[in-house]
Amino acid sequence: MKNLFVGLLTWSLWLVSPAAWACRVCRPRVQATIHTPEYTGNLLLLLLPIGVLLVGGVGLYFAADIKRYFLSPPTHG
Repeated sequence: MKNLFVGLLTWSLWLVSPAAWACRVCRPRVQATIHTPEYTGNLLLLLLPIGVLLVGGVGLYFAADIKRYFLSPPTHG
């Protein structure tokens, strides 16, 4: 099953990747736009939703443990 999943994923990436390539005319402009001083800021802005989703997902997954940690009475006396 794992090999089937890996094979399908590889095939789908090969199928989609040619559509993402720029033509010979546009390629220099695309590369010039990507490699600008604002590259890091643009990349972080694009990755921000992924970080928010990850933090939210981890928070939901561990919500019960987090709630128990902060709302439990102290055990030392």
